[in-house]
Amino acid sequence: MAPGGQQQGDKGGGVPPWLVPFLVPALGGALFGYDIGGSSSVVRILGEGASSLGNLDPITLGYVASGSLFGALVASAGLLVVGDRNIGRKQELVAGALCYGAGTALQSLGATLPLVLAGRVLYGLGIGVSMHAGPLYIGEAAPNNLRGQLVSLKEAAIVVGIIGGYAAGAVFGGSGDWSSVYLAALPFELLMLGGAALAIPESPRWLALRGRPDEAEKALQQGQGLPEAECKKEVRTMVEAAGTSGQQTSLEVMGKLFQGVANQRALTAGLGLVLFQQLSGQPSVLYYANRIFDKAGLGFEAAVGVGVFKAAMTLVSVGLVENPNWGRRQLLIVGTSGMALSLVALAAVFSGGADSANQSAIIAAVVAYVGCYQIGFGPITWLILSEIFPLSIRSAALSLATLTNFGSNLLVTLTFEAERVALGESLLFGQFALIALAAVAFEVTKVPETQGLSLEEIEAQLMKDED
Repeated sequence: MAPGGQQQGDKGGGVPPWLVPFLVPALGGALFGYDIGGSSSVVRILGEGASSLGNLDPITLGYVASGSLFGALVASAGLLVVGDRNIGRKQELVAGALCYGAGTALQSLGATLPLVLAGRVLYGLGIGVSMHAGPLYIGEAAPNNLRGQLVSLKEAAIVVGIIGGYAAGAVFGGSGDWSSVYLAALPFELLMLGGAALAIPESPRWLALRGRPDEAEKALQQGQGLPEAECKKEVRTMVEAAGTSGQQTSLEVMGKLFQGVANQRALTAGLGLVLFQQLSGQPSVLYYANRIFDKAGLGFEAAVGVGVFKAAMTLVSVGLVENPNWGRRQLLIVGTSGMALSLVALAAVFSGGADSANQSAIIAAVVAYVGCYQIGFGPITWLILSEIFPLSIRSAALSLATLTNFGSNLLVTLTFEAERVALGESLLFGQFALIALAAVAFEVTKVPETQGLSLEEIEAQLMKDED
């Protein structure tokens, strides 16, 4: 049964038609998460001593850890240029799976450090493509009454992937077999490739954008199980929303990104959420938490425990996102407010200096921060990004959003240690708390509620101010 009960396209028995079209892009998210957990494990293994790659210094270990992030940046920039005219969502998922598989083969079987680093970048290309295509495809192909839950569940898939990466480190780390940590992902990459190539239709809205309504109707029927008459009606609405925008070049679409009230409002809300998601310290808090856990002798166990907690809190968000008493915007506000309070607690705990800080209090504040992040920013940011942009600029806007996401993530990660040394822990977490409070104000004033609306209705709502 669908989340929340029997749903559109589910007759009460058998596999609902939306399930496989959800699982394939969700698997792409899980493989992104696996890289986070797996690379953390690999860096720990390589940092413990001699390996087949030799003794690696901290800077080189940093290259191994962040190589995929550079690849994701390149992919996001490339997709911004390529645009809708040249590649559909289904084709993107195929390309993402191919990059994942090729990157895994190279980074796990490469005999030299340069080959391993090249594999890390290639895998990162898969991350960038999959994280662009995933929310786009699920948002455009899912039934309206399940869209919020399914896009949010993709975030849960990322967390499950992280746990899988940590677990692979536990299995292979004892023998120092770092390459098998990466190689263990290959069966899932092949599954994603087969699913994307053979088992799912193209996004009906992309087909409508490209002026292919007959194919869009077939894709809608396959992905949602709607009656033929309803498919025709929905596709007509999609075609009307697309207008002639499908004939525009990538450069023309990029030129439209900042034109018109609807586009400007959508970009302000979407890019603002992405920036606040990273600048409020999410990468840094988790990085510092791992150091605290290691000090307490709880490295692997704590990492898995936090991962399981993250998944559980994401499921709480999934359960509430379509609840009429909650919705996207309220979950964001509640979650970000909790993050701010947790950061204030961290700043207070460290006010007497890092050496005298109570480790139990730090861990409690970090766990609270993680839980609040997973209720709001974690799943809801990507959900809003999949919904808020008009169809004519959706692909380019998502490319810009993913580029902003990976770029700001890299910036925060690279500057954290320097800021920690310069400011001290208390001022650093106080700074993140102020940013989180600013994020709450932004969510209250700039982020619209999209619950219960089709993508075309959301676009029409944003355009009202242009009349």
